[in-house]
Amino acid sequence: MLRVHELTRRFGQLTALDRVSFEVAQGSLHGLIGPNGSGKTTFFNLVTGFLRPSSGRVIWQGQDISACKPHRISRLGMARTFQNTSNFASLSARDNLLIACRNQVRSSAVARLLHLASAVREEREQLILVGGLLERFGLAEVADVPACELPGGTQKVLGVALAMCTAPRLLLLDEPLAGLNPGEKAQLMLTLRSLRDDGFTLLLIEHDMKAIMQACDRITVLCYGHLLTEGDPAHVSQHPETIRAYLGEEAA
Repeated sequence: MLRVHELTRRFGQLTALDRVSFEVAQGSLHGLIGPNGSGKTTFFNLVTGFLRPSSGRVIWQGQDISACKPHRISRLGMARTFQNTSNFASLSARDNLLIACRNQVRSSAVARLLHLASAVREEREQLILVGGLLERFGLAEVADVPACELPGGTQKVLGVALAMCTAPRLLLLDEPLAGLNPGEKAQLMLTLRSLRDDGFTLLLIEHDMKAIMQACDRITVLCYGHLLTEGDPAHVSQHPETIRAYLGEEAA
């Protein structure tokens, strides 16, 4: 589904990513791990159009999207979250999700203004979609609470639900478990696995190794801009380069 080939990004004399190549298979839950500063978020920014590669290519379903803008990539079926929560603070959780659904609006502005049947039908579909996401992500009880009044962990979960409102085929999650308590982490990972089981594809940056190893089908390891190794969780957890990157030379 997603393939990067020799992907490289330089900032002056600093090489944040150096000729990284790997694939994300359709219908998989794929982990992207590595120590701080290894280039994970830079990778997300390149794939989603927030940065341009210095060299290399980003291939989405056979199409080179290396030069595409973020809004174009979103409409192609890719959505992402950010490390920091991003929402409309004064609006309720429900209204946040309804606004996110506007990315998929098909009816014209005139049809919506005149409340034509096509626009009314589309609004009804959006309400059903939002209601389902509120239930799926455990947000139904806080649906009418302003986002700014939600606990930090709940806001992170809301961010994932917001991304799902854009009807993505690939969901890129940047440290979604950060700031969540153990119960919230377990519940969110169950939800992500259920999305994978329903046919969605997910690419997950995360530092919680227990969650990554338990949930992911395949894992890619970056370190200082280089691809160290990739494979299933058993392979990655036992690989000397992975152990060295996280625990130091003596541990390896």
